[in-house]
Amino acid sequence: MTDKQYYELYSTSCTAAQTALFNEYFNYVYSIVYNKIRGCSTKEDIEECVSDVFSAVFVKYERDGFAAGDLKGLIGTIAKNKAISFYRALTVRNRHTTELDDASELSDSSCIMENTERRELQGVLLSCVNALGEPDSTMVIQKYYYNMNSSQIAKSLSMTPAAVRVRCGRAIKKLKEMLSERGFGLKECNL
Repeated sequence: MTDKQYYELYSTSCTAAQTALFNEYFNYVYSIVYNKIRGCSTKEDIEECVSDVFSAVFVKYERDGFAAGDLKGLIGTIAKNKAISFYRALTVRNRHTTELDDASELSDSSCIMENTERRELQGVLLSCVNALGEPDSTMVIQKYYYNMNSSQIAKSLSMTPAAVRVRCGRAIKKLKEMLSERGFGLKECNL
């Protein structure tokens, strides 16, 4: 659907134009949102964010209109910005939940030192995994945290199982080097 077609349809029927725009760009918006927030969200969160994107597009059109431009580009930009905002909101919400969980664990004074060391190790491990970059960090998390096999990981990342195994093997070697630079080993991290 071009800008002109949307404008003509919008002039005759606002609802029909919105429905047509939604039907044409739903998969595009969904893939943008999914790729931005998949690591910290549920399916319902993704669907809510997609709805927010289309709502923002419709509001922008009603408020500002579209002169001449790239409708797909505008929708993609709005989708990316909404997904990033949604990601930030989800991670802040999850961080607060984790802090409350941490407080209950630390209430037992006999294992404060153990918990502190474990938290430090987890922080170092997480920063090293994130430093691997995408899609390597996602593969390592799915394999070792969610116990997914190569086929499942390949399906979620649109790759072949063989490519996942090769990349995951390389990522683990890089992770091992990064951890050893910081004075840790893979066995300490339970990998």
